[in-house]
Amino acid sequence: MTNYEIDQSIYNTAIKDGFTPVSAKFIVAQARLESGHYKSDIFTKNNNSFGMKYVAQPLATKGSLAPYKERSSSCKENGICSNGDYYAKYSSVEDSIKDVIERNYNKTKNGVTPEQLKNSKTPEEYASLLKKRGYYGAPESSYASNIKSILNRVTISNIYGGAKEVYNKNEKGINFGLIAISLIGITYYAYYLYKKGIIKI
Repeated sequence: MTNYEIDQSIYNTAIKDGFTPVSAKFIVAQARLESGHYKSDIFTKNNNSFGMKYVAQPLATKGSLAPYKERSSSCKENGICSNGDYYAKYSSVEDSIKDVIERNYNKTKNGVTPEQLKNSKTPEEYASLLKKRGYYGAPESSYASNIKSILNRVTISNIYGGAKEVYNKNEKGINFGLIAISLIGITYYAYYLYKKGIIKI
């Protein structure tokens, strides 16, 4: 799968599960943040797009061992590692997406309900809710800032058949407004030439 296809799959899954178009984009940015834009070892070795640990979830098996700083004390000191010391490994990226959106995000955790996540309106609100759920250990402000920054680097197509929404000013996208204006200009110029007798229809 290309990065765009992964982004789109995450977005589509989130929309189908009740997330708004706004909050679905936050999940796409979150996946890119957690997976190093789908290039990290966690992603490439485990098809793990969200950095999820293994908790014997139905769609995963025990994957690669987490970095030393993330391991439990018994794993660090005695080499006796439990499930949570490993990343979840998925047979496909799609399974990773389903595990997070359809399983994990449909549970209330630490008082944060699925509805709150699904109706997040800003990167700051979304990051705050994830923090309360215990999803990440980084400072909340930097996590929110990273999500906001990444939103400008992903491209999502509306699953209902609308025009492509481009979030990266540096990426090439179709600017339908510019195309329409150009066509109108060409039409008027052709009409002008016709009236002057320069061209014949």
